[in-house]
Amino acid sequence: MHLRFDCLWAPYSGVTQGHPQAVMKELGITYQHATPQSIADQWWFWNCENIPDELPQFLEEMNNDPMTCIGFGLSEETAEKIRDYQAV
Repeated sequence: MHLRFDCLWAPYSGVTQGHPQAVMKELGITYQHATPQSIADQWWFWNCENIPDELPQFLEEMNNDPMTCIGFGLSEETAEKIRDYQAV
């Protein structure tokens, strides 16, 4: 599952400090790759694992195809790795 972290919504959900990657670590969520989207105040986390049953309000499932995100923070090589990811 890919997740979108909304940096603008996080403070309203009780996140008062901490980098999005640190917040994901605190939640116990692991991921293959993280892509900042500064123009939208978001981070995209690809191939997440250890996702809680109920997501905090600042996280939502993202259905983006990594191949369509080439040039938007992903190289072709990285997009292919995300697409071809196999959970261990």
